[in-house]
Amino acid sequence: MKRFQNKITTLTLASILLFSNSVSFATASSVTREEVYNHAQETIAYYHESYANEGYNGLMDWPAVGLSAFGENLTSDKWTDEAGNNAVTCREKEVKNGIKLSTVKNTDFQRTIIGITAVGKDPKNFGGKNLIEIEKATMLPNGHFADSVEDTHTKRPIGSVLINAHCFGVISLYTAGELIPNRDKCLEWLVDKQQMDGGFTWDVKTFYDPADAELVESGIDMTAAGIMTMAILGLDKEADPVKKALALLKSKQNEDGGFSSWGADNPESCVWVIQGLTLLGIDPMGQEWTTKNGSNPVTSLLRFQLENGSFTHVLNEKDNLPIYDNGMSTEQGLYGLAAAYYNKSVYNIQHDKYKNMVAPKLYKDVIPSTPHYEAIIDAVYRYDMKGYNDNTFKPNNDIVAIKFYDALVKGLNLEYKTLDSSVETDATYYGNLSESQWGWTSIKTLLELGLLDLNEAFDANRSISTNEALSIAKMLFDRVYGEKATFQTIIEANDMPLSNSGCAQLLFDMQSSLKLVNEVQ
Repeated sequence: MKRFQNKITTLTLASILLFSNSVSFATASSVTREEVYNHAQETIAYYHESYANEGYNGLMDWPAVGLSAFGENLTSDKWTDEAGNNAVTCREKEVKNGIKLSTVKNTDFQRTIIGITAVGKDPKNFGGKNLIEIEKATMLPNGHFADSVEDTHTKRPIGSVLINAHCFGVISLYTAGELIPNRDKCLEWLVDKQQMDGGFTWDVKTFYDPADAELVESGIDMTAAGIMTMAILGLDKEADPVKKALALLKSKQNEDGGFSSWGADNPESCVWVIQGLTLLGIDPMGQEWTTKNGSNPVTSLLRFQLENGSFTHVLNEKDNLPIYDNGMSTEQGLYGLAAAYYNKSVYNIQHDKYKNMVAPKLYKDVIPSTPHYEAIIDAVYRYDMKGYNDNTFKPNNDIVAIKFYDALVKGLNLEYKTLDSSVETDATYYGNLSESQWGWTSIKTLLELGLLDLNEAFDANRSISTNEALSIAKMLFDRVYGEKATFQTIIEANDMPLSNSGCAQLLFDMQSSLKLVNEVQ
């Protein structure tokens, strides 16, 4: 490899002009964020008035997500009756007694965790239960979050049918700032269930005739849930599975900016799409998702808000469906408005709060004062790198070649991107490697990109020098992104081995450079 000369570089003026000229000027959203906030206050007032006589019982789990996102403290005097009852105390009593917490429905536990994290309580000790450990234990060997928490006979989690249980297993742990166990298999399981149209259904489909797969029509809500889950598991909007799902949603968007599910125009589908987009860092009120008349998923959602601040599920009485306050529509409507107002998913908001508490306890040898701490935590939460089974990260240890290659490929989501490869691979070139070896996919990806020169003497377990690592990283960045931008790094080029923490910092620098590119675009 050629020696890489380390230097600080930035986007060129030509690149900036290139990106600027590619922007299309579409109609702006017909609703502003300030108006979104005002509409949300009407829903908050509706909740306060409607639940006052019930000790505010019932505001957990889902209503609490939107209320808390807008800064409402559900344990404050405002949301507590004279007897000291509020939504949190009531729900904790229910959890203690197993009410609304059926072990045959994993989704009961998942929504409970989401509600607990929304109000800032400890999901590891709520109602005397450690719901985080219970949920983690429901992941099956194939990476799927089981349909149930425990079977009535074996007392073990069972069921690999429900895709929604899988998605909300990931979402619930994410809101608690937790890492998803066995992330790779968890992601593989979900991507494998993606339908031919690019979307997802609520359950796993089995086809006796493969041609029947072409007839499946994915749902808007579950496709958005799939996007949320893939985003949490580390895929960006350029990853192929995500691009396919986004394309399906875009093709299904109505002229009014909204979406229809099961043949009905409804607010819930708007909310699911809003959450999916914001988890990817896409503005649901932005140009891409705003039609010529200024409509987008947010303006469409607001069509369903009633005068009293609540939301209805339908806008007309077709099929004898009356217009009235709908509990599910209202709770989803409020946290959809929160995501739109902040341009940030409510699940992101909850995650950021809890991550700060969980991250310092992940590894015994990684604390906030550890060099490159921020980069290490970022790499771990992006699933680019992981620690060891003894609860250590070993930041000062040399990173071996195959682990560096794997971290690099994962850091840019290359394993889920279609690359324009001009290099043909042949098993005879792999030396002592085989398809069963860990990291094989990453090595094959780099080989196809022409960034590795493998021979029979290739040693995947040797320490890799900082010079070699930077050289490969630079070539990879230029190869994949067409030299639109080079990455800025604080890692010094030298012939010393690259450490685990140095690898994390290199990945962090590359991600920061990509963020800059995306912001300019």
